[in-house]
Amino acid sequence: MTNHKQKSLTEDAIDTLEKIAGTFPSARRAHAKGQVYDAKFVPNGNAVPYTKAPHLQKEEVSATVRFSNSSTNPTAADILSPVKGMAVKFNLPDGGHHDLIGVSIPLFPAESPEDFIEMIKILTNDKTGIGIVDKRIALKNLLTRYPDSKEALLKVKELKSHPPASFSELSYYPLHAFYFVNKEGKKQPVRYEWQPTLDKLTLTSREAKETSHDYLMEELDDRLTQGPISFDLIIQLGEEGDPIDDPSKSWPEARTKISVGQLSVIGKQAETPENLLFDPTVVGSGIEPSGDPFLNFRHEAYAVSLNRRTNG
Repeated sequence: MTNHKQKSLTEDAIDTLEKIAGTFPSARRAHAKGQVYDAKFVPNGNAVPYTKAPHLQKEEVSATVRFSNSSTNPTAADILSPVKGMAVKFNLPDGGHHDLIGVSIPLFPAESPEDFIEMIKILTNDKTGIGIVDKRIALKNLLTRYPDSKEALLKVKELKSHPPASFSELSYYPLHAFYFVNKEGKKQPVRYEWQPTLDKLTLTSREAKETSHDYLMEELDDRLTQGPISFDLIIQLGEEGDPIDDPSKSWPEARTKISVGQLSVIGKQAETPENLLFDPTVVGSGIEPSGDPFLNFRHEAYAVSLNRRTNG
């Protein structure tokens, strides 16, 4: 059962997002604009020594994929949202699911949910009522208070300066660490990464601005008429001393990376359920959440968001 402190924290986060961008009754409170697609995942067996997860053995499974912008506004132009999302729901043979929610930056800018909420308030002080100051001053204040956020924020700046030409050209990072559990019960910490099989086709800012309001969504639909797009699922194996519960810190580059399968996105779903929810704590057998406090925070925040968007 969720304790009162955690519930208050998630409500504060959702209330802050609504105060910044306004309320859109039927939309998600983050990554509001998106499209849902049918997909299949074919594992290659490389994960078998590390996990008994059924979708990471050798049998193909179906999947549901949602590509999205990070904005809270479902009508915002694609060009205005630098960070993109790819959420994947694997459909397991036993009827269960495994959700992987990735974004196009490899690190989260905050160490804890509390820091994340405070950072949002600092960066958007003109809309949250904390005090109206120049954006450059707000960013300087944030980096002074949270110096470890610099690497993630630089990645956001890079994406803003060089918008993608397609959802299919980006790498996506589920950010959190998880534990793989094999048949012998041995646990192995891992982090995930989706790597595109397409070469990058990055647009310049000018080119992107001259395209359609919905250019990414339109480009993807057009591309899929020519055939599926694919992503390789990569796992990074953590070792002793690596931060398991902090998505703002990277693991050493020397850590082993293994390709464990390929996801093929086939086409847009004809009809998407209103209550479709992706939850990073839904993992299925053979995988366990780590002690990352963001996992429980996101679980509760998504539940609050679902309730508000389905109940107006």
